[in-house]
Amino acid sequence: MDWSRFSFEYEFQLHRLLGEVVTVEANKEAALNLVLPPEWKQQLDKLNRVRAVYGTTALEGNPLSEAEVSHQMDIVEAANGSKSPEAANKEQQQIRNSAIAQNWVKQRFSLPSPPITVQDILAMHRMVTEHSDTKNNIPGSFRTFSVQVGSPEMGGVHVGAPHAELPTIMEDYIAFINSKEIVEGEHPVTRALLAHFFLVTIHPFGDGNGRVSRLVEAAILFQGDYNVHGFYGLSNYFYRNEATYKSALQKCRYRQPFLLQEFMQFGITGFAEELKGINNFIKTKLNRVVYRSMLVRAFNRRAGERRRVLNQREYYLLDFLITQTEPTDPFSSNPSKRIPLAELIESQYIKGAYRKVTPRTFRRELIRLEESGFIKFTFEDSIKDYIVELDFNAIGKY
Repeated sequence: MDWSRFSFEYEFQLHRLLGEVVTVEANKEAALNLVLPPEWKQQLDKLNRVRAVYGTTALEGNPLSEAEVSHQMDIVEAANGSKSPEAANKEQQQIRNSAIAQNWVKQRFSLPSPPITVQDILAMHRMVTEHSDTKNNIPGSFRTFSVQVGSPEMGGVHVGAPHAELPTIMEDYIAFINSKEIVEGEHPVTRALLAHFFLVTIHPFGDGNGRVSRLVEAAILFQGDYNVHGFYGLSNYFYRNEATYKSALQKCRYRQPFLLQEFMQFGITGFAEELKGINNFIKTKLNRVVYRSMLVRAFNRRAGERRRVLNQREYYLLDFLITQTEPTDPFSSNPSKRIPLAELIESQYIKGAYRKVTPRTFRRELIRLEESGFIKFTFEDSIKDYIVELDFNAIGKY
């Protein structure tokens, strides 16, 4: 890339992204039009924040698991702005730093708030690299040396902007992303992706460039009111598609004006996918609440003189299955975890609940629940067993 010819000129065809833009807006409105209980909102916000921190640090090689990321974020939250009470190694400190920066972005860019500045970006960099990324890096300061990043496997090697010109280039960058042409002429998601692309292309810091660029992207989405039920960003999607993410960035730098179609397509498709996951989370929660209420109605409804729609044992079995079939991934489009029949039979609950009746009674009640539409069975050839799932269509029957 020839930095002597650099400008903030780019090309992409918006009409080729309209389908994804429509999906983004539809999923955003669907999520925001629902009034959620406080505990759901808190859970959704926490899940989103953990996924964002996990994704953005994992992209930089941090090996900590999502569970450990959540634990380190809890430590930051418990410290409530004071120095963390526990010592931390480099990897743990990176997580804590990202959590602190994330909280700062949420406060700084809540509406109404002024446009992003160079000082904001320097503050983000200081927060994400302080006490953890010290090699060839000064937290909160532009680099003072040349840099090359990337690899042939990821599409090539990229040379960052000349370090002597960074103060001027970064002022131009801020003027560009805050310009009337970009703010009013671009969709908020494409504006956020543009800010991400150009910042990571300039590569103004010794370390933490990716994390800062993804924070800037999240800040613009937040300021554009795309913080769907909590903090939101694309870091987890980028991590799950790391090779595509890094190669798309590099391919778009091959010529100027920058041809950004591939990166924009990738990013906005990911945003639509992530928002769909938010709606899956809400749908799963609602389905289970309504299904449980339906069980109460079915238990209290008579199917004849001597029988209810559900007897007590069947009622408690279905209540047990509501908990046991909770999806492992709360953002999955599958609303019910699938349980092998053999695993269900061997569960401690079933052994206790059906200890006074014969196995034939248990099988008969399972079959009746399937025939009544409360559950469904499918045969899984790979394990040679039936799979048990809740059937949420029962909500409309009872």
